[in-house]
Amino acid sequence: MNQLEEKVQQTIQQLSQNRRLGQYVDGTLSIPQPYRGLGLIRLIVVGQDPTVKDAEGRKVIRTVLNLDRNGSVRAYIEGVCRELGIRLTENVYATNLYKNFFVRPPTQILESDIFREFLDFWLPVLEEELREFVGVPGITLGEPVLRALVLEPASAKVQDYWGYTPEWMKGGSKPFGYVRSVDNRLKRTIFPFTHQPSLRKQFYKAKMKEYVSFVRAVAFS
Repeated sequence: MNQLEEKVQQTIQQLSQNRRLGQYVDGTLSIPQPYRGLGLIRLIVVGQDPTVKDAEGRKVIRTVLNLDRNGSVRAYIEGVCRELGIRLTENVYATNLYKNFFVRPPTQILESDIFREFLDFWLPVLEEELREFVGVPGITLGEPVLRALVLEPASAKVQDYWGYTPEWMKGGSKPFGYVRSVDNRLKRTIFPFTHQPSLRKQFYKAKMKEYVSFVRAVAFS
């Protein structure tokens, strides 16, 4: 067990023993491992947590975002990487901010602000985990992760970085943007992305290719 794994296990133990928060931690499942490409890491992907709705489905998750096998999330990330001119299998490090399984999906835990309360436990672990990747930009998947990492007055809404305005369908849009290193807790450039299911929404579907081109121009040219 390496130093990071020890830190993860210590944090799981602290949470499990916490009088109030322990009830939300499913300690029966092994923590999924980060995904790491075989070459030079040029992009960090930060997901939310490994808890899927199907309790049985959680038992087969071995790697963050299921990137060790074919599926919709892997296809999504591979598509982004392709447009950026990099390769998932070579240049990506992917991990979750919240590394534990919850007893049910966080959106179903209404009696507690799970993301806020668990952040103090997991943020130091993530900071230590990413320390070796100096200057490497990141993308966040979904609004809860973005909201946990940004600092005021930066926006915590993905759509704001994708140029959304109510008149976007009529050609009215704002410039694309990103979270500057001084405006987030990870102290690195972050490009907010939506969860893969949200690509069904017309706005994100329409803007996806343009936003990825923007990311490439800013961070990979």
